[in-house]
Amino acid sequence: MPQGSNKVDFLSKASLPLQILIFFNGCYDFLFFVATLAIFIWKGVELPYPRARYGPEIVLVFAYMLVEIMRLFLGSKGNKTEHAVTLIAFLVLCIFSVLANVFLLVWQTYVLRLDLILNLISVVFVALEALAASSPSSASPLADDLVLRRENEDGE
Repeated sequence: MPQGSNKVDFLSKASLPLQILIFFNGCYDFLFFVATLAIFIWKGVELPYPRARYGPEIVLVFAYMLVEIMRLFLGSKGNKTEHAVTLIAFLVLCIFSVLANVFLLVWQTYVLRLDLILNLISVVFVALEALAASSPSSASPLADDLVLRRENEDGE
């Protein structure tokens, strides 16, 4: 081994299943956003929607999409770079994503069958991604970071 180098495993530990889920969830999120906005427009025109609830529910959809964009970016970056802190941030944002889906499933003013189907698919995506991100193969960057820090501290 060359002088001054650390014992580092140069094989990638990035999770292919997680990356595939993130890619397809990104595609699905675009369709989800467009369909949900179309449904909200239809609800506002056809149903006696209380004006005090209509605006906040649409704002929630936009906030949800911002969280989803950040969550998927962090998940992809954390997976590709094998950076544990980024994957932990991804998992924390998964909680907010699921909470937004639960609100849209249960507590929104009118829940159509299409709303139910769209949100359940989204919850399944988030659950599978969280499971893939927290699997032992994906969690190993945290252990690797700790080992490298200890080796660097001992070597100095």
